[in-house]
Amino acid sequence: MQKCTAERVTDVYLITMLLVFPLFFGFSGYGAVTFSKFVFLLSATGLWLPALAALAIAHRLPKVARAPLWPVIAAGAGIALLSWLLCDDPGRSFLGAGRYDGLLTELVYALIFAGVAAFSRPKLLHLRALALSVSLCLSLALWQLGGGNPLGLYPHGWTFFDHGVHYSGVYLGTIGNTNILDAVLCLALPVFAGVYVVLGRREFLLPPALAVPVLLKAGGDGAYLALLCAIVAGALLLLSTMERVRRALRFAAVLCAAAALSRAWKPGPGTPLHFAFLPSVGCLVLAAAVCAGLSVLPLPPEFRPTPRMLRRAFAILAGICALCGLIYVLSYTGSSGTVYELNRLLHGQAEDSFGSSRIRIWRACWALVRRRPLLGWGPGMLAAQLDVQFTRFVPETGRTLSSYADNAHNVYLAALVNTGFLGLAALLARLFAAGQRIARRLSHPMVAAIVPGLLCECVHALFGLGLCLSQPLFWLVLGLACAQERPEE
Repeated sequence: MQKCTAERVTDVYLITMLLVFPLFFGFSGYGAVTFSKFVFLLSATGLWLPALAALAIAHRLPKVARAPLWPVIAAGAGIALLSWLLCDDPGRSFLGAGRYDGLLTELVYALIFAGVAAFSRPKLLHLRALALSVSLCLSLALWQLGGGNPLGLYPHGWTFFDHGVHYSGVYLGTIGNTNILDAVLCLALPVFAGVYVVLGRREFLLPPALAVPVLLKAGGDGAYLALLCAIVAGALLLLSTMERVRRALRFAAVLCAAAALSRAWKPGPGTPLHFAFLPSVGCLVLAAAVCAGLSVLPLPPEFRPTPRMLRRAFAILAGICALCGLIYVLSYTGSSGTVYELNRLLHGQAEDSFGSSRIRIWRACWALVRRRPLLGWGPGMLAAQLDVQFTRFVPETGRTLSSYADNAHNVYLAALVNTGFLGLAALLARLFAAGQRIARRLSHPMVAAIVPGLLCECVHALFGLGLCLSQPLFWLVLGLACAQERPEE
């Protein structure tokens, strides 16, 4: 019973964070969503940690086995603390000069990861809570894509269609900025796909189906790349039996059907339910039918491929697709768009405007790194040092919209600026130690199902903001994947 007590307390915390945290947006709409979620994070964690401390005082905590994770987590926290002590403005760095990404937040992430890994284990209950939360968030996002503003999240009666005209940025759902929503989806959707493929739980089909139109109409290129990597990783890790292959085909059929509906849906101001048939819609419907048909296609009894054969086949297929994609990008003759930018990058040409001006931001961040390479400028201090402004004239209103970059748009580069090479090394060491631990537990179905989502989020972090609106979910799920082995209750 001693082990169950700490586990139950942690379960309550996990369900609160996975179910309520993504949906909570405060009482001031998108204008204060970051502050609201930060307060929620501190409140929930501030109740959970003292509860564990009380159990420790009462000698009711389970014994935690020694693992390479703990020194790595402690080292990362220590480096962040040292960087904070040596920075120019420790008072400002404690909360962060940008959006609450300072020392306090870094320490909370470390405690979340360590606490969940020590006192919990992955359960369907946790993932169902996340699935419900994501489904509700996506339902709201679809309403907003249709021109609605049901919870008054947009100020002044504006809607989604006013972005770029009356306000900068793109906002959807209860998360806020679509880049941060992409981060949540990059973590959650591959996990849901993995749970369906591995365990056959059909309730996890709903969130990905809802996510398809949101991603197609408002997703970023970084999310597309990360999800593509997750598909490849998921196929290699999970498709080890023909039954799993059949489930993957059914999952693909659902996604194709959702994509067909999304392509036909052409919402606009005052016309939320306008549909138009396009040739691509017919192709997607055909693809859905083919995938569904293949999923029920009878196979000869003697056809029993081994897991190794299936993985080799998918690896060859992924390699062929990657080669074809590379050839297409290298031979692209267009003069704009994402493929054009990739073509120029592969030819060694990088303009500041590439990647929605990320190249310009990254160059400015690298200049900061060169000035303080070892311990950086202090946790959360990138926003105080970065001086990158964007302006755009809007002909519809006659106004000029301006915004300032207060984020590196790359989680790893942000760590490099804030806490230096030592801080980045600590972050990568933490991820590497977690990866080693997870690799030894891939035979556990729940762990295997979670891995593609973690890999997807690590790729998206190359282009993401890494704020407290989405990062706590990553450390929670990573902690579950690294959780201590315990007998079932």
